[in-house]
Amino acid sequence: MSTGKTQGYVLTFRCINCGKYEVFAHYATERIVFEDQIRGRLYQVSCESCGWNGDACGLSAIRISHTTELKARAAGQRLGCDATAGPLRD
Repeated sequence: MSTGKTQGYVLTFRCINCGKYEVFAHYATERIVFEDQIRGRLYQVSCESCGWNGDACGLSAIRISHTTELKARAAGQRLGCDATAGPLRD
């Protein structure tokens, strides 16, 4: 399994149901993007606290953070241990 990096942005919103700042959206891109382009979109989101879900306008995001994450390139594979793999050999 080979790994790579995926870049993008994480937008944080305030939940309209419970008021907590636990609503997140992801904008995946391999390049730097102007903030206006990120804020000018609608995102399908859900609150990690109360479970509310719906659409959020990027203009209402309280924070936009750039992120780089490792990702698994093989289909169905996750980073970390593989329970189906046999024992390691020397």
